[in-house]
Amino acid sequence: MKKDVLERAVANFLSIPPIIHRTLRQRVVRANSGDVFEKIITSIHSEIIWLLDEEGPMNIGEIGDQLRIAKAQMTQLIEKLVELNIVERRAVKGDRRKIEIAFTDTGKTFIKEHKKNVDKWFMESMSDLSEKDLKSMIEALSTVKNILAKLKLS
Repeated sequence: MKKDVLERAVANFLSIPPIIHRTLRQRVVRANSGDVFEKIITSIHSEIIWLLDEEGPMNIGEIGDQLRIAKAQMTQLIEKLVELNIVERRAVKGDRRKIEIAFTDTGKTFIKEHKKNVDKWFMESMSDLSEKDLKSMIEALSTVKNILAKLKLS
């Protein structure tokens, strides 16, 4: 019995990230980002931007490790974001030999506006849901967050 339940739990758990990525994040990013994301060819760039927003400045190796992307590929991806003036390479305070990737002022403005647009899009998208559905979603997401906190992921 437990093995069957565990297998179903794993299958459901593993199905969530692709659903979120494909059906929500890509639509939101494409619909609300304007010209910048039209110039960015891959969704990997958006993942880098979201990661930097969540974690702050990081070096290329740290970004690659978090997103499981090879350093050689990371260099090309970061270069595109530098060309678009979203991020910059800068020396780490206290150790000028180390370089970190951080938002430019343009990038900070962009991510701030982008977050507002994402929030607006979600509010509009969810406004057609019933109060019962919204409460169910809140409860389900809260449960998932609590269970994820208990998993041994290392």
